[in-house]
Amino acid sequence: MNWSSSVLTSVSSDTEPCIIVTFDNAKYIFNTSENTTRAFLQTGRNWKRTRALFYTQARIEKVGGFPGLLMTFADATIENLNVFAPPGFNHILASMRFYTYRDTINIKSTELPWVQTAPSSSPKPCYTDDNLKVYSIPVLPEDSASSSEKTRSVITSESTDLMDCETSSDASGKRKREPSPDFPHKKHHVEDTKRNAPGKILYSDALWKAMQKEGFKPEFLTGELADEYRSAIIRSMFPNTRPNSLKTEKKPKPQQGKKKDSKDANVVSVSPQEEEKVDIDDYKRSTKISPPPGFRLQLPNPESNLRSSTNPPAMSYILVGPQYRGKFNAQRALELGIPNGKLRSQLAQGQTVTFEVKEEEETIIKTVRPEEVLGVAEKTAAIVILDVPSVAHISSLISSFQESDFYQKFWAKDPAVFETTEREYNMRVVYHMCGPGVLEDKRYKAFMHGFGPIAHHIIGSREHCADPVTFTSAAHSHLRLKALDEKIFHIPKYNLTPKKPLSEVSGLPPNVIEMKSTLKINMRPWTPPEPDPEVVKRDKFHPIVTGTLPLEFSLALKESIKEVKQSIAQVEAQKDKSMSGEPGANVGVITLGTGGSLPSKYRNVLSTLITVPKYGNILLDAGEGTWGQMVRNFGLEDSTYNVWQALRDLKCIFISHMHADHHIGLANILAKRKLLDPPPDQPLYVVTIRGVHMYLREMNAVQDIGLDDPSGNGVVPVLSESVHYNSRNGYTGQGIWHIGGDEPWLDYTTSVKNGKRMRASLGLESFQTVDVFHRCRCFGVVFRHTDGWSIAFSADTAPSESLCRRARKVTVLIHEATMADEEAELAKKKNHSTIGQAIAEGKKLDLRMDAKNIVLTHFSARYPKMPPYLTKNTPTPSNFAMQNAIVPTFDHVNLTIGDMWKMQFYMPSVNHNFSDTFDQDEDDDVATPTGNVSLG
Repeated sequence: MNWSSSVLTSVSSDTEPCIIVTFDNAKYIFNTSENTTRAFLQTGRNWKRTRALFYTQARIEKVGGFPGLLMTFADATIENLNVFAPPGFNHILASMRFYTYRDTINIKSTELPWVQTAPSSSPKPCYTDDNLKVYSIPVLPEDSASSSEKTRSVITSESTDLMDCETSSDASGKRKREPSPDFPHKKHHVEDTKRNAPGKILYSDALWKAMQKEGFKPEFLTGELADEYRSAIIRSMFPNTRPNSLKTEKKPKPQQGKKKDSKDANVVSVSPQEEEKVDIDDYKRSTKISPPPGFRLQLPNPESNLRSSTNPPAMSYILVGPQYRGKFNAQRALELGIPNGKLRSQLAQGQTVTFEVKEEEETIIKTVRPEEVLGVAEKTAAIVILDVPSVAHISSLISSFQESDFYQKFWAKDPAVFETTEREYNMRVVYHMCGPGVLEDKRYKAFMHGFGPIAHHIIGSREHCADPVTFTSAAHSHLRLKALDEKIFHIPKYNLTPKKPLSEVSGLPPNVIEMKSTLKINMRPWTPPEPDPEVVKRDKFHPIVTGTLPLEFSLALKESIKEVKQSIAQVEAQKDKSMSGEPGANVGVITLGTGGSLPSKYRNVLSTLITVPKYGNILLDAGEGTWGQMVRNFGLEDSTYNVWQALRDLKCIFISHMHADHHIGLANILAKRKLLDPPPDQPLYVVTIRGVHMYLREMNAVQDIGLDDPSGNGVVPVLSESVHYNSRNGYTGQGIWHIGGDEPWLDYTTSVKNGKRMRASLGLESFQTVDVFHRCRCFGVVFRHTDGWSIAFSADTAPSESLCRRARKVTVLIHEATMADEEAELAKKKNHSTIGQAIAEGKKLDLRMDAKNIVLTHFSARYPKMPPYLTKNTPTPSNFAMQNAIVPTFDHVNLTIGDMWKMQFYMPSVNHNFSDTFDQDEDDDVATPTGNVSLG
């Protein structure tokens, strides 16, 4: 069987390294940062037959793409998935319980201990199947780094019995052996076959008794009981109670020469069973399995004590491939008299056989060993994946290899032994994820030489890697639209030149190359690392910006751009001073993500940034990858206003509801805010519902994201209900609108005060949430500034009278437009709006909405192009909309309120551009689940 490894994503503005190992029958993925799912779509690679995920750190930066990818797996007929990660990962996974649920998949999550192998012992693989053996190597920072003595004691005091953590799977992914418990105490679990039966969670006697006590709160559990409780939560999230009958299929291509129906021309993939699959929201969990008591209360804190560490330990991995016996010599078998059939098959499989044979009319018993008929066996190939976050981790890593007889099968202190001694393994590929200063450290360079002369070193280092655009399809579109308006249509920031090329780093071993998302290495048959042509051909952006290919426009687009620019110039010449000085004219509305539910090549999931000059920034929702979108929009450096300044100016984040596509990116933004130096001098107010606040608090227990900052300038919670337009002297509402808990941080008075401070910091006259119609507790928001402008954000909703009434005469209505007009019934069932309904809401004169500008967003991934009817009315300089202006958007459109009128002129050119660039066949190559994969 042939196999390969490849780089899905590298270090960049919007991704961390993700490595894939691929066999004909399985895939294994290492790290899934934010944007992993979208990177699969962009590169044309697929996730089918994924068996296991491995993580090097239980940190937001490494696992941010896990929930989105996991639900995609479940919807794509993957029924069993093994996950391996350092301590703290199960806590992260359990913290996702309010928004991550699939009853068609079975997740086996194993936390790998921070225990290094004793020099004399041979480590056991953490995972084994018919393709791979995977060994985990803890890499710990030195005490002189930011790792505290307390952290060190936790790491070194765990039982060495924890090294017995092997998990093996057969081809079906079924687990053959459970990992040892995280603590060496006796447990009272019933046998695994029963406790893992579909639809059941069986508890130890101790945990069951604890959960039955009056007033039980999980947060007071410790040790083994806390670990068991988290495992029970995970079990309830993925009960595997409903067989996945969905099939992955490709959308049929139109017959050659047959013109597509115009109404379907912008459809990528449509799910015929979309309306049949049950969606799980944060209050109506449809399942045959009952979650543990305290499911909606705060989790117990993990005991790793790594939360405040800025330099946490990491896990590295050694992957040992399958053994391939030599070729069967049929001629030699004939000479030895071995009959055809079973005996030859047994010899080919490495078994010695005995059989009867006649020689000179005498029957004798003959024994044949495999080596008599098999050629020389192939040497087993190996891959090493190293995560070395800082120079403080180097000593630990080197010690692991120096002191272990087993690891020295892959590495040697003296590289000369590779020339004089036959090695058991072919050390083919080493992936290096290097933190600042690591690659140029003399110790690390010497360590790299220890992998021998044939090893290829793939370097992922922000100091030594370029930062090309990741999502080239969307960037290619903006590159063309820049000809329309370079201010509005931003090209994502990128840099094709590393800060320091690898060629300038002295002392490195041979075969060192930069980690790039196009790389593929065939392990059998062996070929060195090279760009994957299937991935390269999808990149239409970089060949143009490097001058390899020209930037070409169709004649229709050229004419359209010419006409539009003339019209814009005429309007601007006619505009009087009062129009240019309207309230809020310089307030920015930057659509970072405009997709609905799922990311695509052309659209990320929802997020909109409002920039208010002299006051600060407001972020409306933060789907997965929002931080990366911000970086691509503003840049990391060399700018008068880079992303770090935009983050420093961020004073409010509003999260409308609990569905994953609206908030998965929030924790990463908060983690990045903790990196600001000097720290922010003002707080960041997060306005959302209890479930999101709970999730953030639980994430904060694993990684410090700025909650409870003693300076007062950290993350400050505001409950959406406390700033509701109908809120008076306390929380109101019942059922779905009930606040849902009694934690101290829910205090109404405190939340109201925080809301007032937030309004004052942004110069807002009012900031009011409005309950809207969705499948869960969901709020829109309307805020009005003292300068006279106002913005309403609908969030996810069916047409809402409450929003119309509260948002009357707003300057800008940002409204979801998930469905096409012909899908009105489906929109009604899923409590979304069609494009026509969104426009009608903004124009409603009877309810006095009458929005000046109607910004449309949250488009379904099935519609990468703009619906044609949005551009059928061509404006002219003497006849265009200055009221109820329709503003369709896509990612990285940088608008100001004063420039929104221009979009009606630009839309015909935008549609020409989409027609010229959208590759229907290319998208068809990406397998799409036929069931509903909506996250919200």
